[in-house]
Amino acid sequence: MALVNIAWSNMGGLYDKICRLDSLMSAWQKVREKGAAGGIDNISVGVFERNIEANLKNLSYLLSAKRYIPEPYKEIKVPKGDGEHRYLGLPTIRDKIVQQAIKDVIEPIFEKEFLDVSYGYRPHKGPLKAINRVFHLLTNEKRGWVTICDIDNYFDEIRHDILFPLLAEKIDDKELLCLIRLEVKMGRVDRRLRWKDTIKGVPQGSIISPLLSNLYLHPLDKMMVERRFGYVRYADDFIILSHSESQAYRALKDTVWFLEKKLRLRINPGSEVREVKEGFEFLGIFFKGTEKGLSEKKMAELKEKISSALSESKDKSLTKLYETLKGIGQYYEALLPSPLLEELDEWTVDYLKENLKRAYQEGLFRKKGDIQRALSDIPFLSENYQLFRNRIIKSIVAFCRRERKVKARAMAPYKGDLIRRKKRVYQRLESAGFELLINRPGVFLGKTKRGVSVKERGVKLYEAPFINLKHISILSHGVTISSNVVFWCAERKIPIDFIGIDGRPYAKLFQPTFPSASLGIAQLNAYQNGKAIVLAKKFVLGKIKNQINLLKYYHKYRKNWDKDFVELFQERIRHMESLAREATNIYEAGMETLRGRLFSIEGRVASHYWDLIETMLSDYVVFEGRVRKGTTDLLNSLLNYGYGILYSRIWDAVLLAELNPYISYLHKPQRGKPTLVFDLIEEFRQQAVDRPVFSLITKGEELKIGKGLLTAETKKRLVERILERINTVETFRGRQMRLYEIMNGQARAIATFLEGKSDQYRPYIGRW
Repeated sequence: MALVNIAWSNMGGLYDKICRLDSLMSAWQKVREKGAAGGIDNISVGVFERNIEANLKNLSYLLSAKRYIPEPYKEIKVPKGDGEHRYLGLPTIRDKIVQQAIKDVIEPIFEKEFLDVSYGYRPHKGPLKAINRVFHLLTNEKRGWVTICDIDNYFDEIRHDILFPLLAEKIDDKELLCLIRLEVKMGRVDRRLRWKDTIKGVPQGSIISPLLSNLYLHPLDKMMVERRFGYVRYADDFIILSHSESQAYRALKDTVWFLEKKLRLRINPGSEVREVKEGFEFLGIFFKGTEKGLSEKKMAELKEKISSALSESKDKSLTKLYETLKGIGQYYEALLPSPLLEELDEWTVDYLKENLKRAYQEGLFRKKGDIQRALSDIPFLSENYQLFRNRIIKSIVAFCRRERKVKARAMAPYKGDLIRRKKRVYQRLESAGFELLINRPGVFLGKTKRGVSVKERGVKLYEAPFINLKHISILSHGVTISSNVVFWCAERKIPIDFIGIDGRPYAKLFQPTFPSASLGIAQLNAYQNGKAIVLAKKFVLGKIKNQINLLKYYHKYRKNWDKDFVELFQERIRHMESLAREATNIYEAGMETLRGRLFSIEGRVASHYWDLIETMLSDYVVFEGRVRKGTTDLLNSLLNYGYGILYSRIWDAVLLAELNPYISYLHKPQRGKPTLVFDLIEEFRQQAVDRPVFSLITKGEELKIGKGLLTAETKKRLVERILERINTVETFRGRQMRLYEIMNGQARAIATFLEGKSDQYRPYIGRW
């Protein structure tokens, strides 16, 4: 073991101030407020406080008598998140008090010389001001190039032969210097009590280490300011912004030279120069041009922080969660655009729903009113969630339901719900890989050995594995696809849809598929043998029954709290069911007359349906009736776009069944229009589109219209929700099937009915 020779002198000054009881008491109060864990002696803050007066008097005596020796640091290993670890050195509570007292004395001395370019671990500074400084350099000073530097293992590589002379330049007190040296050089012990010497570096976990680390890089700060670099540093994380590429490379060269030659530190190989418009990350904020957002890593960290705070809230007050949200809001509210704050709010609400539902079922909350009171002051981050606070809280409370108690069957305690629940989880995981949705302009889709890769400027953004991929939808312009991807999809009958502003595909890449000749003849013969009449009536009946069932589904959950909806429901459902019977009993020989009567019934049913929907959504959106073309209101725009997505999937089903899409029954055939698709889509509008659209609205999702059209982010959310619904498994005629499989099956059912292979056609009716 290497020995560290540290001898006390007899000089006074700053050291005497640290020894004073009032200084140690002030330091103790700061240590207690942080509530951090103790060190190698396993004495906690609470235990130390039991005899605080005697403990501090003893510590004051030991310091004054030059008999104080700190305990070794307790070494703990903490995962860094990239598979590697970093080592922390935790001082004892007693040693933390001494270090805090040292910091209180020397920090004002250092602060007089520290420069404004340094923002980490300093009073009245912090990450918010550092980020605002970067934004100023980008927007006001128009610096378009960034030099990104990363010091290799900074805290552990600080050289003592450089650090201590820097300290001696600022502090004219040998006893204090001796004490600081003792705190820095003290060894570490691991959980097996194995000693490790401290030859270099400052312990991460020590109270004075951040201050000493700033002192060590102060010469670098001075060099940067003298050379007028656009330099911003937070601890060992720093960037340099320049006006030109040549200046940026010069900054990199000067930085590497200074760190290696003057401070004996190494730069990681990842240091680079790039244009600001390519984007870069600093302190968890992603800058691109003059815009700033949140990196994926930081977003995940914040969500984890929120979830941890909620899990730590063991009582009804949700105090820990509120404190966490307030802290995030104080830091990020002024930094981030509203969509990112709303994403965090959305995630928080979803997490609250699941956890409060569980707490309600377990009896922590006896009444729903208790939940509402607990949520009354929740500090949402975004303006929209703050504005619609009451509505959102109402949706959370409504989500909390007691589960029905089902009497367990003897001898089979593990069957039933638990297995079905786990099965649904894995069905959702499976369907997550079915769809590849492209909503980003300018990307390239290429084929790899494992899947379809999505790249932007040569950088891979994502790879969709081949194993489950069933459909590619392109919602954006400027997307390039390799012929290898097209060939692979065509071979496996995987459609590639190019979606227009109305949600409908303006182009479709699909394996060459042609209608069956015999089936086409059967489609035409249907006009002569009466099957056309049967199909037309079934399509309308299917739509009406699905409208009724969806309204019954909403009534089931709203009957105890939505008085306006419930009162209107009874009257309108009675009329709708009467109209369904009227449609069943139509016996018209001519198709034109039949279509007229069916569309008349359909229109009257739709009037009742949309009146109920308007009542249900009146607290969320302005809706003055169903408009199919030229609409500018949110709900109609969402529905029209969603029906366009559904339209493409029904068209796929018709093609796969080898039906001629231009021979239809409910809708009159029109040149150039796949009217059979219009027929079959009627059965699926409510379950595939209406239900997910209404869910997006009632859950308070961020949905916007810009210049009369849905925004790109709104389209993405809408399409994701509709595709999730289309891939959902449900029980249909005794079988577990995904909704898109039911669509394909209904198209085949039309074909078998027309060909005489079955004697009836039954429309799809969604369960409620």
